[in-house]
Amino acid sequence: MYKIFSVKLLFEHISISGSMSNKIYEETINIIRAVRLEDVDKLVKSHYKDVIYKNIFGEDTTIRLVMILDVFELVDNIEESLEFVEVYSQHIIAEEEVTVE
Repeated sequence: MYKIFSVKLLFEHISISGSMSNKIYEETINIIRAVRLEDVDKLVKSHYKDVIYKNIFGEDTTIRLVMILDVFELVDNIEESLEFVEVYSQHIIAEEEVTVE
């Protein structure tokens, strides 16, 4: 039986024009089905291969997976309803007290 994971990924978009190279980073959250947490890494790396395309400026652009930032197992039943289903959660431990101001 599959488990459903929310996987936070980091991609880099590299465009080369003449002698200059530009990098833009993209963070995405994807839903992935896997039998075990340990399978997620292999599934992600086999699915996201480098993609090369021409951007609107005619430059060759490569999209490359940089790393898996985090994996979160979904515990809500998303088959029933997509309303307010949590797809990602991260706890941040602050060294100092944080206020809204």
